[in-house]
Amino acid sequence: MSCSFRAVGTLARQTSWIAVLTAMGLALGFLNMSVLYPRYLQSAEFGLTRLVVSIAIVAAQVAHLGLESTVIRYFPYFRDRERRHKGLFRVVLVIGGLGAVVAMLVLLLFHDRFAVWFNDKSGLYGSYGLVVLPLLLAEVFFLLLRGFSRAVHRSIAPVLLREFILRLLQTVLIVLHACFALPFHVFLGAFTGTFVITAVALVVDLWRSGEFGFGRVRVRVPRRMSRSMARYSVITLSVGVAGVAAGNVDQMMIAAMLPEGLEHVAHYAVAMFLASVIMVPSRAMVQPALPLLAEAWRRRDTPHIGALNRNSTTVLITIGLYVALCLLLAKDAIYAVMPEEYAGGRRSLMILCGANLVNLAGGLGGSIISTSRRYAFDASSGLLYLGLNVVLDYVFIRWWGMDGAAWSSLVTMLVVVAWRAAFLWTRFRLWAYDARAFGKLALATAVCAGVWLIPSAGNIWADAGLRCAVVTLVYWTLVFRTRVSPDLRAQFRKIVAVVRRR
Repeated sequence: MSCSFRAVGTLARQTSWIAVLTAMGLALGFLNMSVLYPRYLQSAEFGLTRLVVSIAIVAAQVAHLGLESTVIRYFPYFRDRERRHKGLFRVVLVIGGLGAVVAMLVLLLFHDRFAVWFNDKSGLYGSYGLVVLPLLLAEVFFLLLRGFSRAVHRSIAPVLLREFILRLLQTVLIVLHACFALPFHVFLGAFTGTFVITAVALVVDLWRSGEFGFGRVRVRVPRRMSRSMARYSVITLSVGVAGVAAGNVDQMMIAAMLPEGLEHVAHYAVAMFLASVIMVPSRAMVQPALPLLAEAWRRRDTPHIGALNRNSTTVLITIGLYVALCLLLAKDAIYAVMPEEYAGGRRSLMILCGANLVNLAGGLGGSIISTSRRYAFDASSGLLYLGLNVVLDYVFIRWWGMDGAAWSSLVTMLVVVAWRAAFLWTRFRLWAYDARAFGKLALATAVCAGVWLIPSAGNIWADAGLRCAVVTLVYWTLVFRTRVSPDLRAQFRKIVAVVRRR
């Protein structure tokens, strides 16, 4: 029991820090994506930066062979700090590095073909598309190193680097570009360098913590475990690819299918980023939860897993609904600071908000399955997600243009979340949904919807601020009064107590 309490405490502590860092990063991301990039880069140039990052992210998920999740799941069997964790990290880096080299060769050999697919009047991908190669290499090693950090319960460092430091470096870069009018090839090279820097910084963090070294250590893996690890890596490979498919595949298909595709990618990327604010609580919670779930499965502590699943789902939906309400209330004010051509992304933003709320409703379901002995199911759900997303993207983009990609994400997410929830119930009797809590949340959301009836003050920013303030007061009063989430209420009381002591 004490072990469970320590795990919950670790999860709460790391989740809180990660949430703060992610929120700070999102503030910088908003400055970059909504103000600076649209203002100081041409739409096609901005779109190219999003496209090459999307290609690198998807390719890196394939290249690193699912090893990030494998490290997290099997690390409890290798933990031995004095012996450098029995050489596990060194072997994983070598295998992942080879995968990265192969992926880079493929992208290099087929560059001309990709240039045709992503061709528009700017011709930017054909001229600068090979910048994806160093991006891919940096992303592969960052994924592997992030897996090491999570395994040794240092989940905060990767978030600090990827969510905050990376965006801070890019803010500095775009400001320099605005001040000195850097040539685009110089800007793009420095942009790529920001990803390389964060990967190197993660190596330094692990080395300084004493968890990582380059000395020779003999790796001894029982044959049965090596087969299990190989099988797990292959299966989680499809899960990882599916996990990054949302948004990244959308942007790649928008670039390939629509006239002036890079400009549409820029508009869609802004909408996708704004909608991603809803996912902050999930991103903060899942990273530290993975090693805790792996430990719980090793102990076969299903009741503890069930409690984490129920509580986390309620917390995620509670916060997600509030963020979605405020985002939709403020969307006109947000788009007012951007060039007018970006305003067409508002419909995509609303649809993507719905998709992300559905994603939050999945709770820790995907993580629970991926760390269990039934992880093979996660591969099938991942393949379903990827296949359905690509097919619906092709159909819906032809019908509705850029908005079709958003509809594809929403429909695909609904199908996959429902399928995973059904599997968790039939296989493990794990059910993430508290009907009474969700009923109370529906009531709070319906009451808050009345803010749209508040008369306009005549200023778009004043309207957004007033309505968000009213929603904040009404929503959280109802949430705490009706005891929707005891965990959130307890955390709020702790924060208030700390503030009062200071």
